[in-house]
Amino acid sequence: MTTRRVVLVGAGHAHLHILKNAATFRSLGAEVAVVAPDDFWYSGMATGMLGGLFPPQADCVDIGKLAKEAGITLYRATMTGLDRAARDVLLDDGRRVGFDLLSLNLGSEPPPLPRGGKQIYSVKPVRSLVMLRQRIEEVWQGGNPTALQVAVVGAGVTGVEIAANLRALSDLHGRAMAITLYGRSRPLKQLPRGAATALMGHLADIDVDVRWPVAVVSADEHGLVLGDGTRASCDMVVNATGLLPSGLTSRLGLPTDMNGRLMVNTFLKSVGDSLIFSAGDCIAFDGAALPQVGVYAVRQAPVLLANLCGTLSGKPLTPFVPQRRYLAIIGLGAGSALMLRGSLWFKGPPALWLKRWIDRRFVNSYRNLSSRRIKLW
Repeated sequence: MTTRRVVLVGAGHAHLHILKNAATFRSLGAEVAVVAPDDFWYSGMATGMLGGLFPPQADCVDIGKLAKEAGITLYRATMTGLDRAARDVLLDDGRRVGFDLLSLNLGSEPPPLPRGGKQIYSVKPVRSLVMLRQRIEEVWQGGNPTALQVAVVGAGVTGVEIAANLRALSDLHGRAMAITLYGRSRPLKQLPRGAATALMGHLADIDVDVRWPVAVVSADEHGLVLGDGTRASCDMVVNATGLLPSGLTSRLGLPTDMNGRLMVNTFLKSVGDSLIFSAGDCIAFDGAALPQVGVYAVRQAPVLLANLCGTLSGKPLTPFVPQRRYLAIIGLGAGSALMLRGSLWFKGPPALWLKRWIDRRFVNSYRNLSSRRIKLW
């Protein structure tokens, strides 16, 4: 009997669980291949890494090692297209990878900021924040006594967390840094008012300048160009303006919503192809976008595994049921964090301890295939 092939594109939250459980597919007479240009960088630890709480390598899972231990074929490449007629994934190095079942975990990225000579670091991919920290530390090691000017564009939760951890990094090194956070509208408007007030008070306490409503049009060699035509000088720019699916999604010939998210049904199956599944930030689930936080991809992972195996074995599929509430913890540097679930929130060192415990346990669970899978909120 011909061995069937399950191809996973992307090594994000939803696919880690499948990689770890690849033996399940072998028991069904199938092999697994994964296409991933980089290792897994955990977004939950990204801002803490930026703030100097731990080194970059602590935020990373070696996909090559995981694939080898799980008996999975790894293609270190980027998907550029899809030949649905031939059932081939097209790679940027010219190779084609044939599939019987395909799962797309393509992630998300901020809308690009027009640039002209100014280095812009984005909140995703996470490696961009690794590069930002390395660049900042290189400047400081060079002995330049001038305070760095860093602009964070986007005043949502991620922008606030980035600004707070940039301050933590400057405090760790004892170096001056001027941090300005720019928002088009009222910062943190999606949070309960008390939690938003607490976070804004924290930014004021650590001397982060918050400016709103301000539209940032572009970045050039002199700094930022604002919507009213004025300029704001800065040395580095962090793009935290929200998340959209990878531009690849609109080039695959699969149904998408108006923002380019791949449309899937309750079984995480493409509404346009019964042999293609998708999960994570790149999907519109049952006609609507889910909050773009890692907990949804983590929760989708076992459902995705069950449905890929169910398709191979002819068993009924399992619907994914999104949770209405989830625990979110916003890291604010070395001393504090704010956690919230629904309308309830708490700010203080215990929240940071809990965040670090959850994050470390999650990452470590994928560094050793013998470790038990954990359940997150």
